[in-house]
Amino acid sequence: MTREEWELHCSTVKNLMVAYAKSFATPISMSEEKEHGVAWGSGSYVAGQNAIYLLTAGHVFKEVPTGGRLAHLPMLGEDYIEVGEAPEYAPWPVDAAAFPVAPLPHASTLRVIPAELIGSHFSAVEGELLFWIGFPGYTLERHDALVESRRRRTWFGELSTVGLPMLSQAEQGWNEDHPAFDSNKHIAIQYPSAAKKSVDTPPAALPHPKGMSGSILWDTKFVRTFRAGEDWRPELAQVCGLVWAALDDPELVLATKIEHVRSGLPRSLG
Repeated sequence: MTREEWELHCSTVKNLMVAYAKSFATPISMSEEKEHGVAWGSGSYVAGQNAIYLLTAGHVFKEVPTGGRLAHLPMLGEDYIEVGEAPEYAPWPVDAAAFPVAPLPHASTLRVIPAELIGSHFSAVEGELLFWIGFPGYTLERHDALVESRRRRTWFGELSTVGLPMLSQAEQGWNEDHPAFDSNKHIAIQYPSAAKKSVDTPPAALPHPKGMSGSILWDTKFVRTFRAGEDWRPELAQVCGLVWAALDDPELVLATKIEHVRSGLPRSLG
């Protein structure tokens, strides 16, 4: 396969995964006073045991200041809804949390990920295309220093958040010598300074990853299907992990493999 053919495949997979998966993702906000909030994290609605859960990274919950409240957006364009119940929580190395939430409004364009789409274990083949949608919390580029004035916040009664779809691959050959990384529990995924939005455009700067913690990671199964000589469609994709951290050097994001998210949140996903 030529580089041009590969890039065309990647563009097709990304576009189809965006159309398929964007309705599962929601931004998470944090507020310390009524009517005002800041972008705080990313999450998804999943079908758990006897309830619907908002799944996110554990530190999205643990880093809320005293008196602060988290909220999610079950209906785009409407008000954020406060998370009223304490989550099931798993600290690092799992770094996951799941809040029980009310059923999504009938008019909502968002959807709940059914249990059968949540993988039992991480099984992506080498070189597989991995996908996530996250909500960057700052109007900053990949390696900019965090500046509080650049955090996305309520302005004129609205908190504007923009979802970033990202198609990437696991990092091959990394020495994995990092105190936060456990190769048995985690997967490292490439998140460079710039990437193409489409085949015909030059690489554009990627946003700072802060705020994308809690994004679910999809194993698209494109490479697996392609190697088998079968037709691919986005409905073959499965949730394979949960994004919780980013590194600057090397340029990676880290995700917990889905089997450890499951074992860490047995009431929600077990």
